[in-house]
Formats: sequence, C-alpha cells, structure tokens
Amino acid sequence: MKKFASYILLAAMMLSILTGCGGGQANKSEQEGATKTGTIKFTISTDGAIRSTYVDRFVELVEEASGGKYKGNVYAQSSIGSAADMAQMIQLGTLDFCLNDDMSIDGILDGALGFAWLPGLVADYEEADKYYNHGWIGEQVANIMEQNNMIRISSFCNGFRQVGNLKHEITEMSDLRGLKIRTPAVPSIVSFYEKCGAMPVMISTSEVLSALQTGTVDGLDNAIFNYIVQGLTDVITYITELNYCYSGGCFISSPTFWNKLSDEDQAMFKECAQKASDEFTEYFRKTTADLLQEGIDKGQWVVSQPSDAMKAELKGIYEQIWEESRNEYPAEIMDAIISGSYKD
Repeated sequence: MKKFASYILLAAMMLSILTGCGGGQANKSEQEGATKTGTIKFTISTDGAIRSTYVDRFVELVEEASGGKYKGNVYAQSSIGSAADMAQMIQLGTLDFCLNDDMSIDGILDGALGFAWLPGLVADYEEADKYYNHGWIGEQVANIMEQNNMIRISSFCNGFRQVGNLKHEITEMSDLRGLKIRTPAVPSIVSFYEKCGAMPVMISTSEVLSALQTGTVDGLDNAIFNYIVQGLTDVITYITELNYCYSGGCFISSPTFWNKLSDEDQAMFKECAQKASDEFTEYFRKTTADLLQEGIDKGQWVVSQPSDAMKAELKGIYEQIWEESRNEYPAEIMDAIISGSYKD
C-alpha cells in the first residue's frame, strides 16, 4: 500500500508539473514558443538546501555562456519530491536537469550502481578524483545511467564515509567489535561493518540523533559533512577516518531535453555543470576540514586514524566483499575491480 501511495503521489506531481509549469507537452510548447523569441527555458531542481546554491550557480553559468539563449526555471529544493522522484522525472522527461548524489539516484536503479562504492576502491581525495570523479568509476556510473534514460553530465564529491561514536576511540579492529553502528541499507556497507565485528543498525536518517541520545546505537557511519544537516556536531565524541567508502554526485539531464541540443550546446552545458560541481566539491571538502578542526579545537571530538595493523585487516575485508559481489554486477566491472585494472 505504501508503494501504491507513492505512485499516486508521483502521478499527482507529474500532473501538476505537466499542467502548471513546464513538463511534457506543456514544456515542449513553452520551449517552441520561447525559441521564437530566442530564449529556451529548462527546468532544474535538487533535494538539498546547500546544493540548491550550486543549482542556481549552474543556471547562472548556462545563461552567461549561452548569451541568454538558455534560462533556467529552478524548482525550490525538495519542492517536487525526493531524489528518487526527481530521477524518475528525468527518465520521463518532465524535468530537464537535477543535481543529486549517485547513491540517491541508485534508489530507482535496483542497486545497479552499488559497485561504485564498494569499500576500498579509493583511499583519499586524490584517488577519488582520479578514479571516480574523472575516471573509470564515474564512466561506468554514467554508462549505466544512460542505459536507464539519464544523462550524467558532471561529477562532484559526496565524501568519504567515516565512523563516529560516543563510546571510545577506534584505532584497532577490536575497538569496533560489539559497537552498534547506524548504517544505510547498502549491502556492501552493512557487510563491511559485520565483518569488522560491529552490529549494523538500519534506521532512518531522521531517527539517528534520538537513537544516539537514547543509546539505541553507539555510533553512525556517514560523511562528516552530513553531521551539520543531522544536527550531530555536538553529539559525536570520537571520529575515526576510515576512508573505506567514497561516493560522488552529479548533474543529470533528461534525454528528452538533451538529445535536442546541438553538440556545441551539449558541450557548453557539460562545461557549466562541471564548473558548478567543482565549486561544490571545493566547498564540501573545505567545510569538512573546517568542521573537523573546529571539533578538535573545541575539545568536542577526538579524531583518529586506523593503525597499520587495522588497515591491513581492512584490506582483507575489502577483498572479501569484492569477491562476494562478483555476481552482483557485470563481469567486466567486477573483473576490473578485483584485478585492480580500473586504476590503469
């Protein structure tokens, strides 16, 4: 019944967009009429307040680069639904662009992108940029999105997942054992913590703060940047920078809109999307570094690194999960991961 209700809600939103402000035939008529005056409008949205700044930036860059030929109609963040709702609108052609993280988009792809955040694929920002944001991993993500009626036109940083807790410092594998850690319902992440001896607990994001306060969980797995959104900066005491799992995000476009563009205009949109994405990446990483330093300076956080012995154990766990995932994703993808050739 919940799934049925979500479909009804999505259909209602579709109808609202189609009849009110730019989707489907209405959007086509608007574009045709606008073309006569030399202006083509496109629609765009995102699901986060912080990210909405970079949606506006993308629109600004496109308008400037096109000399006013293209103007964006920006829907307020989250006003037309969740990240999954927007991805479906992209597929249907009722939304021209959106900005979201790859994990959220994967919600409508039955986990097809999950290979991209298998643990241990990248170790730091340098590798993340080289192999994910501007390399093989991002290319495979884009290929799968295109097969599912979405055009990925940029890549930005969505951060490394770290473990934060209220109990004690974690530098050895034994420090993780028995801890109740809130994780997302991502199979490889759940498996990672189970193999580390922790107890993964899957609860909604909105319940994390109260779960920490009541002792339902001892800690959580997330990017430190997201502590701001979840109101956790004054709650967490110990943070260990495992850097075991990285994920990105992107601007995506609907083929309905994208395929009408000339090669030159497609290149222009891609350039503007990547510029806005690069600015978001810079903001994301600086904010994360500043947040960490502030927590240390205030005496709120103890920030640690895994020992060499723990890193060696983690590497073994990564390889176990890769082997277990061999039949979950295309053979050519898993062969490249397991052999390490994706880094060539």
